This record gives sequence, structure tokens and C-alpha cells, in this order.
Amino acid sequence: MPSSPTPFRRHLLASVAGGLLLALVAPAGATPAAAGPTAESGQPTVVAADGSAATIDAINPSSRTAGMLALYTPEAGAETKTNAFGGEAVLRETATRGHFQVVSVCTVFDTCPTPGNNAIPADGVVLSASPPETGGTDDRRFLRDHLRAGDRVELRNLLLRRATGTIDATDPTAQSHPGGVDPATGDCFPGCRGAEQLIRYTSASGRATTGTNDFGYEVTVRDGRVVARGGGNSAIPSDGFVLSGHGSRGSWLEGNAPLGAKVTVTGDDLVVDVDAESFLIGARSALAAARDARGAAAGSCLDVDLAAVDTATGEAEALLDRAESAAATDPVRAAELARDANRRADVAGYRTRESRPAEGRGLWVRPIETTPEQIRASLDRIDAAGFNMVFLETVWGGYTIYPSEVAERAGMPAQRPEMRGFDPLKVWIDEAHDRGIELHAWTHTFFVGIESGGGPVLTAHPDWAAVEREDVGKPGPQPSRMEPGYYWMDPAIPAVRSHVLALFDEILTGYGVDGLHLDYIRYPVSLPYGADFSYSAHSRQAFAAEHGVDPYTLTETSPQWKTWNAWRERQITTFVDQVRAMQERVAGDRHLSAAVFADPTDGLEKKFQNWGAWVDRGVLDFLTGMSFGTSAASVGADTAVMRERVGDVPLYTATYGPLRGSAPDLMLDQVQAVNDADSDGAALFAYNQLNARQQEALREGSFRTPAVVPHADYRAAAVTGVGALRRSLAKATACAPAHVTASVRARLVAAERLLRPGRPEPAADAAARLLDRAAVDAGRWGDRAHPDLTSRTVRDLRMYARWAKLG
Repeated sequence: MPSSPTPFRRHLLASVAGGLLLALVAPAGATPAAAGPTAESGQPTVVAADGSAATIDAINPSSRTAGMLALYTPEAGAETKTNAFGGEAVLRETATRGHFQVVSVCTVFDTCPTPGNNAIPADGVVLSASPPETGGTDDRRFLRDHLRAGDRVELRNLLLRRATGTIDATDPTAQSHPGGVDPATGDCFPGCRGAEQLIRYTSASGRATTGTNDFGYEVTVRDGRVVARGGGNSAIPSDGFVLSGHGSRGSWLEGNAPLGAKVTVTGDDLVVDVDAESFLIGARSALAAARDARGAAAGSCLDVDLAAVDTATGEAEALLDRAESAAATDPVRAAELARDANRRADVAGYRTRESRPAEGRGLWVRPIETTPEQIRASLDRIDAAGFNMVFLETVWGGYTIYPSEVAERAGMPAQRPEMRGFDPLKVWIDEAHDRGIELHAWTHTFFVGIESGGGPVLTAHPDWAAVEREDVGKPGPQPSRMEPGYYWMDPAIPAVRSHVLALFDEILTGYGVDGLHLDYIRYPVSLPYGADFSYSAHSRQAFAAEHGVDPYTLTETSPQWKTWNAWRERQITTFVDQVRAMQERVAGDRHLSAAVFADPTDGLEKKFQNWGAWVDRGVLDFLTGMSFGTSAASVGADTAVMRERVGDVPLYTATYGPLRGSAPDLMLDQVQAVNDADSDGAALFAYNQLNARQQEALREGSFRTPAVVPHADYRAAAVTGVGALRRSLAKATACAPAHVTASVRARLVAAERLLRPGRPEPAADAAARLLDRAAVDAGRWGDRAHPDLTSRTVRDLRMYARWAKLG
């Protein structure tokens, strides 16, 4: 998990004796015989064979940011999934605790094959360094200059550790904390917490809650220990306080302040110690949560394997007993045992989660694999985690991952340089299909990357660039101000549309993908005024020809401003129409989908993305609505808004737990929330950040039951779901007597018959009517049935009725 996304730096490159730094076995805060600055900090540290040392900034981070020295353990997954611009050292454990042997070292400065994306040994770790921030320390050089294959190195403070930080404000107000004030309005941001800030809230503020939004992370502290963790707007205890971080400061909190951590605040200085008691508290809490979850599942007759839950619970209890016994004499061993107890308790909790037999389970994948063997290994993990759809990034950064004649004819590289020599798209498709997983080509429609000058597309065709109002008259393509560093093509330019359509045609006719998935199907963010797009010569001339005015001369108060906005929206909508017409012409059996912003108003006003109109026109087979919230409640609310707008069109809500490095239980909570809000499934972003513990949570929890994809065969999906619901209701007599559920079960039996293969189309419509009536019947159970059973039944009946109508 993240330790600190911002390097505080730090090398001790002068030779230091081995005893100068805190050993792994020393509790955080212990005083060694002789101490240097890294020793006093208690931060995770690597000590090279020559005595040089460096601070480890993050352990299993969700993203290796600039200037970071990260440590990847087997919990992160099979590989580091890093890019090729850093450096990595592969280490394997020795018989001595905390000591490792260097297997290999490879950096971008060397002639070697793997400066990134190394395999993580099951009995070892990988040290991984990213390029530094401007003026920062370059850890790639530390790896290159101080580690050699065969060396023995020491890793310290990985388990019992200390992290330090600075609080930006306590109980902020607009007067006391100007950094928390929105300069555009003069009012406080939510909670008066500004960007990249760490705030402390106490009862002295007079607030009941922090008032923050969902784009951060918070921990609640009582009696000097973390007692709760969450996303935002936490209740402020009368006998403690809440720490709230935004952006990287929130990630820092999430990674450094686990449940049970000891928290000390002195003025604005913050110290977080993870000691043996932290692990014991965490294990006790996890066991209590697992027992409660078992009781709730059994009490509502959720169809789960209670014996499997009890097995994991018993294992956790035994480990915790051993940890409690070791606490007085061996705190490190106690921490290790308590950590393992916590994990088994977590598994018990995962096994109490609902797992549906028919739903979409999507996963976005940026392919960094460069051999068929690596692709097969990745798909094995994706399959084991329970996914049934992959959105494979096929066109991104201005490159295709496959050899493209279209790109070559347009004067661009035919393929991503690191993938030349084989066709990864073909391998991904074949291997995914062998595992029963759909493979959709994920494409960046009008966004062409972050390379200086606009990458291969705008290098070849600078006249295709989208032009921001403030950049009119500047030479060459310019990046977006509101999406810093992002370069875009102008969707209105005919040559742009023709090129993108030709790429899509090439994919659909040349490869057996299951569908085409449109991303960045919009203008760049175009608020505020001055940062709006696109004022290319073509767009200005085309609009002027239609409406008699150069849009560059318009202001937000101009009578034709709304006309200009509508014109830009029309460029996107008509292009989606063109893609649909092409897809139906060349590959009518494939699916067309799009990743869209959850709030349809926000998408339209800022990016001219009117996906509601696309739904109304019937040009999409399904949507993945992007919900960026950090809590279950927020993604559920986004899903409810989208469901109301899309009607019966399948909706797979995108959640971002892997990208954020969210705790596995929070990730599962979000999956459950979008399902409960009438999504047809969930899609996770992204595989490249999905760690081993998150994979375990999906495998043991929400995705443990194999599931059929709804849009692949609506009738088959509905039959599968209806049959499973009928069987579960028949077993649920402790929550709803048989006579209460009788009418619903009878309608389910009749609907199953009507949905069987070979029945005429009117039969599916009749089944949909039966399922809708069954939902009404279930909604009338009242206090004769457990409320959770009722809500699940009504939800699923409505979903199966939607699928029957579509089938």
C-alpha cells in the first residue's frame, strides 16, 4: 500500500555502519545505539552492501509517481506493471530476517531488457525507481550505482514503521485558512480543505462532521489510535479528531494510518506509528466484522457458503490467539501473526458477499506485455479474479498496439515501438476467448497523448490539432490547460474523422474483437471561458459559414454562444452516429460501447458529450459510466442518476478502487453499491493497478460465482438469473415463508419456460411482463419477509425483465 506518494528525501550515500538504521525488528520509535536521520525517522529503508541507504517512499503503491522509490511485494501481484523509464532491482529473501540477495538490476541507463515490469518473486520483492521530479533525487542511479547481482542488502522498517507529516490547518475557516478558500467564489471548499492538504478536525470546531467531499481520505482517531477510516464527511468524535487528506495527502493517510495505528500530533507535526498493537487491533476488528457479516448474510438468507465462511473465521481466530500470546515477548512475530489473522478474517468477510450469476464484470487493461507468454499470464489472473469482459487499450497515445496500415498510410508509426515484431491484439483476443472472456478494443478517440508536440499523430498532421481559445495564433499544437499536458484532435475536421473511422474499421474487419469501446469521445474540458475548445481554422470557418459569425469573437453572453455550444456537441454526436453506421455495415454482430461521464449535464456542459442523446438514438449497445468517487455511497448515487437516464440500455458502472489503491473491502462495497443502484454489473479501472489482495477479494467475494455477460445473449442471461433466483427463494424459508414467495416463484417458473432457446420473440416480451409483475408482488411482501431479501429480489427481477425486453 502507499507509504508516501511525495518523496521527502534523503539519501544517506556516505557509507553508514549497518547498525545506524532501525532494524526491521525494532518497534517504531525505538532508539538504536547510534542513529542517523533515516534511523530516527523509522521509515522503510534499503541498505546496500556498501552501506549506502535510501528511504523507500511507498510499499505496493497503486501508481508509481515521479521521484518515487517503491517496494513491490507479492501482494502487489505477479509483476510491478511499471513502465520502461525507471529502474528495478529484483531481490530474493535469504535465511536471515530482513536480508535479501540481489537477483538482477536494470535501469533505463543500462543496456538491459527490464527497466520496468519485472516479475515479483514469490519469495522476494522488487525495488522500483521512477524518473525524478524536476530537481529531485534520481533513485534509478541509486539502484544502478549501489546494487549488484549477488549482493546482500537489508530492508528495514517494513512491518513496524513510522511515518511523519505536517498538518496544514486545524479546524479551518475561511478567515484562519485562506488555502482552503475557492478563489473563484471566496467561499471555503468543502470542509475548508484545499487541494493537496492534510487537515485536522476537532470537536472544538463546533462541526458535527468534517463537511468534506468524496475526493479525499479520512481517519478517525480516539485515544491516540485510528478507529475508523473512510472517504469523506466523517463524524467528528467528542473525544478525538479526524485527519482528512486530499489528493496525495489522502493517499498518504490511507497507506500510513491503518486501523489501530498510533497517532501523535504536536502542533502541526504529525507522527503515525504502526506497532504490534496496531496489527492486533486490526485483526480483532476484522474478526468482529466478519462475524457480523456472517450474521447479516445468514439472517437475510443470502445465498453464500456459510461453511466456507466459518473455515476462514476459525483460521483467523487461531492465528489471533497465537499473536496475542507472542505480543509480550516478540512484537514482530505478534505483528506477523496478527497480520495473517486479519487477512484470513478478511477472506471470511469476502465470502459473505453477494455474487450474482449473470452480470457484466469489466476490466480496463493497458497492455504492457510484450510476449505471448506474458499475455497468457495476465489473462490467467484476470480470469481467476472472475472478470468476463476486458477493455484492451488498443489505440492510445497516438499509437496502435497492432501493425496498422491505416496509421502507416497517414505518415505515422505503424505500431507502438515496444510491441513491434508480433501482434499483441491477436494474442489477447485468442487467449481471452479461450477463457470465455469478451475482448473489446478500447480506443482513445480524439485524445492523442501527452508526448511533447502531440506525439505521432500531431507530428504528422499538426493541422489536425484542437485549438484552445487562449492558444489561437500560437505556432504548432498546444496542450490543454484544464487537462495539463493532454493533446487533442479537433473532432470537427473531416480528415480527423476519416482517419479515426478508418482505424476503427481496420480493427473491426481485421480482428475478432467482441466490440469497440470509445473513450475520450468528447472535446477537451472547455470551461472556464478562455480554456475552451476548439478554435482551429477549420472549425472557425465551418461555423462562420453556417451561422455568419466567427466563434472566436463570441463571449458567454453573446446571443449565438448557445448555438456555438450546440454546434460542438453536434460534432461529437454525429461522429458517434458515423461509427455506429460503419460498425453495423462491417461488423454487425459486434458491440459498440462508450466510457462516459456519470453526470450527463456535466459531460455536456464541459465536454459537449451528450451521451443521453446517443442512448435515445439507439447507437450504443451498452455504457460504462465513469464514477470517480471514493465511497460506496457516491458511486451508488452516480449509478442511480445514470440508470434513470439510460432506461433499459445495459449499464456497467466504472469504479476506480484499483487505481486509487483502495482497501479491498471498500472496492467490494463499491461493486455492491452500483449493483444495488440497478447497474447491470461493474467495471474496474484498471488491471495495471489491481493488486493481489484486491484480486483475492474479487475471487473470494463479489466475483466468486461465474457470471454470464448480459449483452452477449440477453435471453441466456435472463434465464440464468431467473433460475438462480427461483432456487434461492425456495431455500429462503427462514426469511420468507414459502406461501409468501409462492406467487413470485410461480412467475419465475413461467418466465423460464418463455425464455428458453427457440421460443419466438413475443415469448420474451411475455416473460418480461411476468418478471415485472413478480417484482410488484415481491415489493408487497412487507414485514412477512426480511427487507434485504425483498430489496435484492425486486432489484434482480427488474434487471431480468430489462434483459428479457432486449432479448
